[in-house]
Amino acid sequence: MALQRSPIAAWRRLGLRTRLSVGYAVSLSLLLFVYAALVYAVAYERLSVEVDHRLDQEVELAERSLFADASGQLVWRPAAASADFETLPNMLWIDVHRADASLLHRSLGGYARGGSVEPLAFQVRPSGFFTVEMPHGARLRVLQRSLTVDGQGATVRVAYAEEQIRHDLASFLLVLAVGMPLAVIAASLAGYWLAGRALAPVARMTEQARAITAEHLDARLPVPTAMDELGQLATTFNDLFARLELSFEQMHRFTADASHELRTPLTVIRSVGEVGLREPHTEAEYRDTIRTMLEEVERLTLLTTTLLELTRAEGGRVSLKREPFDLRDLARDAASFIVVLAEEAGVRLELDLPAAAIPVIGDWTTLRQATINLVDNAIKHSPQGASVTLGCTQQAGQATLSVQDRGVGIPADQLPRVFDRFYRVDAARSRSGGRRAGGFGLGLAIANWAVQAHGGRIEAESVARQGSVFRIVLPSLGR
Repeated sequence: MALQRSPIAAWRRLGLRTRLSVGYAVSLSLLLFVYAALVYAVAYERLSVEVDHRLDQEVELAERSLFADASGQLVWRPAAASADFETLPNMLWIDVHRADASLLHRSLGGYARGGSVEPLAFQVRPSGFFTVEMPHGARLRVLQRSLTVDGQGATVRVAYAEEQIRHDLASFLLVLAVGMPLAVIAASLAGYWLAGRALAPVARMTEQARAITAEHLDARLPVPTAMDELGQLATTFNDLFARLELSFEQMHRFTADASHELRTPLTVIRSVGEVGLREPHTEAEYRDTIRTMLEEVERLTLLTTTLLELTRAEGGRVSLKREPFDLRDLARDAASFIVVLAEEAGVRLELDLPAAAIPVIGDWTTLRQATINLVDNAIKHSPQGASVTLGCTQQAGQATLSVQDRGVGIPADQLPRVFDRFYRVDAARSRSGGRRAGGFGLGLAIANWAVQAHGGRIEAESVARQGSVFRIVLPSLGR
């Protein structure tokens, strides 16, 4: 097993540039081998067809060289029978036999002149092509055809030595054997160079990526060409780094804000406790001290519970029970729950609900909490005597629940961040600026998660000194 994995492991240890070049060379070699085999087969076929065509032409020439003399015997034309007979420049030999198998004529072709040639013994056989191997190993391609000239029968045979075909094919194979490796080597070197050029942006991106750390997430990879694959990869990584940078910033901000929120009640508890222990107090004073400490503990408990719920919700560990209901009923229920807080704050809570039902589907408890958070936020940031309006509308397949206050408004530059955890607008927007009035800065974050979990969105608008309006937009079941 180790021996089987060894070549694979060695291959994987090679660089991408080398693997691309080797893969390209192997692929090119296979393609050239297949191409050479096809070309060889076609060349052999074409040479064989050409030889048969030449043999057929020579038989036709021989037929025109025969005629019957005055005695009715077939004779070969004297001019054609001379030693300078050139009608067979590519042939080995040609012979003509009479009907009684006696030899009428034999001529040596251009390939046979100047050497010893042993003609093939005559045999009566059907007209056509055949291949025969001579005793000394030579292979002959022969065309034997029976003719009738001036009423006299004759048989013409023309032979061609196939060594010439073999020689031509051997020369072709030699050219391929020398040229193919040179072509593969040249192509491999060119491929290695091109692979280096193509992968150069990857090397630059790798070098830049090493410089990106948690402290330098603002750095980005160079984008060679936005339209090619490497450019798309670099763009994707840059988008990832941007999201990571934003997440780190949010995490740092969350950590700082959480530390601040936790440090304040802990400081109060410690300070009150130290004062209580520093000198004797009456029972009433001790009770007041303990009451203050319990209030801060309650605040810590509420903060940690809210953070835990938000973390579980954003981590997908909260299951939603989706059921159809009327959005107007949800608004009435949320208003009845929080109306006491509105009265304590001196704020009027008004309902603006249509006569027709607004059917939606979702988790009643989660959306109710989101609505209460929005209304509670509006009450906290409304002056005494002002009103907060809770309304519902339905249009174009969307159901909208709106919460409008008449406070001082939210600055435009801070509006996009109001749904961040622990983010609170300047205390001037709060009626009293106290911790209780401002809350922890988690209510809008929880509301935003609840709405997004239902496939909806929260929209926020604000006008300075005129108030703000938050809208929960959900898919509607009605038309």
